[in-house]
Amino acid sequence: MLAAFPCATAHSWYRFFRVNAVIVERDKLVARKVARVLAAVGWPATIFDEPARVGDALVGADLLCGDAFDGDFIAEAVRRNPALRAMLWTAEPLKRSLRYLAEAPIDHVLARKDFESPPRAWELAMTAKRLRDGVAAPLTGYVDFGHSSLELDVTSTQDRDLVLATLGALIATLGVPKRVIETFAELGHELLMNAMYDAPIDDAGQPKYAADRKAALALELAERPRVRFASDGSRLVLQVRDPFGRLERRHVVDGLVRGLGSGDLDRAGGGAGLGLTVCHHASSSLVFDVAHGRSTEVTATYELDQNLRDLRTQAKSLHLWCNRGES
Repeated sequence: MLAAFPCATAHSWYRFFRVNAVIVERDKLVARKVARVLAAVGWPATIFDEPARVGDALVGADLLCGDAFDGDFIAEAVRRNPALRAMLWTAEPLKRSLRYLAEAPIDHVLARKDFESPPRAWELAMTAKRLRDGVAAPLTGYVDFGHSSLELDVTSTQDRDLVLATLGALIATLGVPKRVIETFAELGHELLMNAMYDAPIDDAGQPKYAADRKAALALELAERPRVRFASDGSRLVLQVRDPFGRLERRHVVDGLVRGLGSGDLDRAGGGAGLGLTVCHHASSSLVFDVAHGRSTEVTATYELDQNLRDLRTQAKSLHLWCNRGES
């Protein structure tokens, strides 16, 4: 069959015949849509409407995915087979899925609008592609063709405020409600505060600026975070990257478990739980990408067509690209 395709060895679909996925999803239409996206990435899928029917289909499988409703089954499967990768999707608040990330090597929860809708196709494809090939998507992968983008280095606290004001002015040109601009400003401020105050360390490996997050900073060249922003008119994307790579997977999961556990934003406690909760409430999805000792990159997306009133209670996506087995 491959003889009919002389360029097959250079084509991503050549590997279509060598990898496979298992989908557990009760809604047949949703399952077919997910399978179609996975097949386009080069990951053929077998569909089951409930865990009891999976049987031996996991033998040799590379990916297992399904709704968080079946999270116990999926978590147990990946605990038994560390080479098996997993994705969950959910139409419920993220906090209900966090226990699977805390208890098992599951790093991806994809939001969906409701139980009759699949996860967002671009997000599903991006995640599956990286799980298969190990290559991160560029910022342009988060937006449609025809977008506008901006990239800036942040050198000081004054520079931080200028960058945030610039982003606010750009978002205002889209004609969105003022509350959207304010929400995104909170998100940007928190991500930059983490990158500027919490990430830098001295020669002894000790935090340099974390003791006083109100102090004015003038960062050295090697300490400066980079901000990338893009929008295609339907989505806002903000990416903040620091050159230290000190964030650990457990910090994210534990912080969100604490911050979302009560259902309220408790500013009295402070700490990582507060900051992560602010980022969660202000975004549609969060992607944490850590190269230990080299960089931490956080990418937040905001869907402009969503109902602003439901932003805090709707399903959110979370992706953790960290090495398995880290402390």
